[in-house]
Parts: sequence; C-alpha cells; structure tokens
Amino acid sequence: MRAELAAVCALLLALSPALADVVVSEGTNLSVDVADDGRIAIDLLDSLWIRPPEQADLMPVDTGAHTVRRPRFSPDGGRLAFDTGAAETAGLRILTMGGGAIARVGDERFANRDPDWHPDGERIVFSSARGEDGFDLYEVDIATGLEWRLSGLPGDETEPAWSQDGRNLVYIRHSGTRWSLMLRRFGMPDEALVTSTVPIAAPSWRPDGSLITWLTRENTGWSAWMTILSQPRLHRRLLTDDDLFLSPFAWPDRHTMVYAANGHIRTRQFDAWSSQTIPFRARIGEPAHIGQGRTSGRELPDIERPTGRTVIRAARVFDGLGEGYRQNVDVVADDGVITGLEPRRERSDGIVVDLGDLTLLPGLVDAYASLPDAADITIGPLLLALGVTTLVADHPRAEELNIAWSGKVMPGPRLLRASSLTAATPGEALPWLISFRGGRAAATNLEPDVREWQERGVPVLADSWQAAVATGASLVLGVDSAPASPAGRRYEDLELAGGAGELTLVSGLADAATPGIAEIRRSRVAALLPGRPPPARRASSLPNLARSAPTVVAGSFPNGLPAGAALHAELRALVAAGLSPAESLKAAGVNAARALGLGLSVGRIAPGAEADLVVVDGDPLEDVGDALAIVGIVRNGRFYSVSGLLDRAGTEAIVE
Repeated sequence: MRAELAAVCALLLALSPALADVVVSEGTNLSVDVADDGRIAIDLLDSLWIRPPEQADLMPVDTGAHTVRRPRFSPDGGRLAFDTGAAETAGLRILTMGGGAIARVGDERFANRDPDWHPDGERIVFSSARGEDGFDLYEVDIATGLEWRLSGLPGDETEPAWSQDGRNLVYIRHSGTRWSLMLRRFGMPDEALVTSTVPIAAPSWRPDGSLITWLTRENTGWSAWMTILSQPRLHRRLLTDDDLFLSPFAWPDRHTMVYAANGHIRTRQFDAWSSQTIPFRARIGEPAHIGQGRTSGRELPDIERPTGRTVIRAARVFDGLGEGYRQNVDVVADDGVITGLEPRRERSDGIVVDLGDLTLLPGLVDAYASLPDAADITIGPLLLALGVTTLVADHPRAEELNIAWSGKVMPGPRLLRASSLTAATPGEALPWLISFRGGRAAATNLEPDVREWQERGVPVLADSWQAAVATGASLVLGVDSAPASPAGRRYEDLELAGGAGELTLVSGLADAATPGIAEIRRSRVAALLPGRPPPARRASSLPNLARSAPTVVAGSFPNGLPAGAALHAELRALVAAGLSPAESLKAAGVNAARALGLGLSVGRIAPGAEADLVVVDGDPLEDVGDALAIVGIVRNGRFYSVSGLLDRAGTEAIVE
C-alpha cells in the first residue's frame, strides 16, 4: 500500500509543472498561414507557434524576437518569414525550420512590415517606410541582401502579395481618405480594382489566380469580399463573421480557405455556406500575472515650495477627471498645493491671477520620455512652456535637474528618474520607473527582479506583451502590444495569460503620419528644443483604441521628437486612434499619475493636488491640438508666462 501511495505521489510530483501550465484555445488578432503539408503557423501571444497536421497541440518556436507577427511559409514550407512589430520599429526575420537559424532581412533603419514570398522562394516582397512618401513596396533577394523599390506613390502602399505564378502583384494603397485594392499585372499599368472611403486590408490570391480575397470595414465590423478577375471585374461578399481578424486568408488549395475570426482558426470550402473551427491548444506555462505588484502610492519630494495663497481664475477649467469644463471657477492654491475649486467671487485673501477667457488644464505628465544626457538646466523652461509639468526620464543628472527646476529662477518640469532594469541597484534611491527589453524567453529569468521592484512600489515597464506576461510587469510599452480584436474583444489568450491583473499600456504611438506633427515641430517653443531626428513612420495604420479595454498612459519615448513636443504628438496620435480629446488628456494626466504611483497628487485640478496648471487659448476638449496654444503655466503655484520662460532659457521666441 505504501509503495502504491509513493508511486502515486511521485506521479503527481512529476505532473505538477504541467498541471500548473495555462492552456489557451483562443487567440486575439491571430494571423495564420498554412504550408502544403498541413502545418499551420500562428502568431499567438506575439509568439510563433506551429500546429502540426491533424494535431491540436501547438508547438512553440523560439525566434528570439520580442514580437512575432504575420508569419508566412516559404513556398517549400522550409522557412518562415515574419515581422517583429514593436513600439519603436518593425523588422523582418526569416526562420529556417528544423535548424532554427534566424536571418534578419531588409534595412533595419526603417520600419519593414508585411512580408510575402515570391513563388521562386528566393525573394520577399514587403512594405517599408523609407522616405517622405510613407510606406512603399520593396523586394529583397534573400541570398545577396540586394533590395529594390517596387512603388513610390504618395501615401502608403502596404500588404503586398504575389500570385502563385509570380507574374502579378496585389497590394493596398492608402492616400488621404481613400483606400484602394491595387493590381499590378506583368507588363501592365497598375489597376485599382476597388476604391473605398473606408479601410481595405489583407489581400490574398486564390492559388489558381482567378480571384483575390480582401477585407473591408463596415458598420458592423469587418467583412471578407472577393474580386473575380473577369472582364468586367466582379465583386462579391464572401463572408461576414462576428469578429473577423485583420489577416490575409490562407489557401491550402483552390477549394479551401483558412482564416482567423472570433478567437479561432476557421476553415471553409469555397463553395460552402458555413465554416468550421480548426481547434488548437497552447501551453503557455504559468503566467506571472500582469500587474501582480501594483505600484503603491509614493510622495513627491518637497522642494522649494512657495508660501502664501494664489488664486487662478479662468473662464473654463478641465479638472482632468470629468468629460467637460467647469465654468467660471477660482482655483485656490496654498503653499503650492490646490486647496479648493470655488465659485468666482471678489477676493482679498491672496494673489489673484485673472486669465480672462482662457482655459485651464492640469499640468501634462509624460510617463516615459527621452531626455538626452546632454540636456542641461536651460531646457527646463522650454519643457515647461510646452505644458509638461512632470516628466519621467532616464537621465544621469535627474535629481540635480529636479531640484533646479523646482525653483523660480530656472523653472522646469518635475523630473522623476527612470532606470533600466539592468542598471538599477536595489540599494540606491528608488527610481520612479524601471524599464526593460526582451522577448518571453529572455524575460522569464527577470521575473524575480520585476517582482522585487514592484513590491517596493516601483512600476516596471516591459517593451512587449510577451515580456509582461512572463514577468508580471505592470506596464507595457506600445498601445498595440496587447491588442483588442477589431471588435474590441480580448479572448482567452489575453485573459488567461495576463491573469487577473489590470493591463496598462504606455502609448508610444506617434510617428511621422500623426496628424499635426509638422505643426508641433514648427511651434515657437518646440523649434527651440535640442534636436532629435524627425520621427519616422513606424506603422501603416493605427489601432482602434475606442474599442480597447486597457488603460492608456501617455509616454513619448519611442516617437523620435524632443521631449515636450513628443508628448503633444502623443496626445494627437491618441485622438487619431479613437480616444476623445478628454481621454487623451487623461492619458497624460490622471492615468499617468496612477500608473506611476502618484495617485491624486498630479494630473488633476482638485484639492490635494500639486498646483500644476496649463493655460491655453482654445478649446482642447474639442480639438486636442489647442493644448499646444499655451500662454502660461502654473508650476508649484507660481505663474509663468511663455515669454518669461523663454527669457529664462536665454532664448528668443521664433514666430511662425
């Protein structure tokens, strides 16, 4: 009996790691491709998985990449191309199956996306943002690395796909408010098969070249259409699914389609009226649970506070909490802290700053900014003149600059020190943010360090969804790192892999295509900031944040503009991605404060908050671009005009 009991115990111990694994059978925003032998490649949880023929259990493939998206089999099935969508850039990789060798493809100075194999297996066509014209089509010879451009039209040309005979190319063109499904036949001018004022995406060829499938957005979601290449061209609705994912259809043969929708892999015969599910199961191990160590509240250092009462009076006040303005109120600040929002009245109990018909906003918070090491004290007034009153950055003189900028001689934003996980030392003064890079495999070893910092109240920012899942980091960089589906849903992979923790995304969204970015760069204050290269294109389309559940925090590190100007670019990018202007301002206000453990001390205009305010001449709740029309700033209860801040910085305003 004892022997039998011992055997059972041994068996349970042997099985316990597997029993602890989380198994998922649904995915969010899957992209799938099928090899001739029936293998299916899937980008589940931003990782690469292979479903063997007739088997539901997925096999994980270690690519070493932080993010894997849009895997595509080579014609012989021996290699896989994919892109590495990330917050800062996107590159192309080729994985040799079996041996596991991984090659980089394309010029990695630019964002390269949407790979598709030429039928000869020696070339890959892709889209790349390399100039002022946006995304263009390029092709690369894999053996030599030689690249050449296939298109150069204004706007974006993306999602190219070769026909099976290698003579014809289909792609998506987006210019202004128009999307077109373009066909390039060998030796013929490009032809617009379909033109629309709503997005078109994910073209794919039927193997016999008789038709092209594509997706378009409609009122109820996305639907699949086909264009039959007859004369005249015929366009027919193919299917409408509840939540159709934005991925090209795979065609194992001319009769069978494989696609992703509703969290599943689906297959359908071309002449059938219904689809079937291809089941899969992925063991993802025991997740660390995102946000398992939620940051506790921390108090800001008390540096050179003013004394006495200041009353700031404006026609409109956005308190950072609601959706609209509070009209004709006085913001009362005592010793640099807001003590009341009161109806306007005659006052003799302090200094009254009457701003007339202007608008008050909470001071802007950049939760993850780039501040060059060479930045010195004189940049502080310029950042403040752009409305940034709190900024988190990894700078070697952060504490010194924070002290200087807290005074009235050379004022600037509150500078809170960030640190990389590898550089942070537990014995030093706590940073306000820890960041790290790495895919799931590399990040797994970092889980104890992440947990330790979060238990000490320091938020940790991962640069990919994979890394956050592996470590339990509370923040993820990039609003597309853990996407909702086109219908705004999170399926089993996100729900189980992330555990019960709340997901918070740091935006990192703006790029050269962000509306109004040229205006920001030319603005009189931004033009004076130390230069960084102009922002590059990093994405051909924006996520739909209006349907996404996670909390979004404004962080400008990836977008390529100088700090200050970069945060205004993020505000506009968030609105372009579907947030309201009020939601965008909250991302740089109360959301950022909460994520950093600052609670109610910044990002709002309410009793108990720091008296950090931005005075603008406009209506930023109608047009978030008006947040750049700054005429004055209140920092620590002290009022500064923009012209006065420029004088302190030792500069002269440049007027457009």
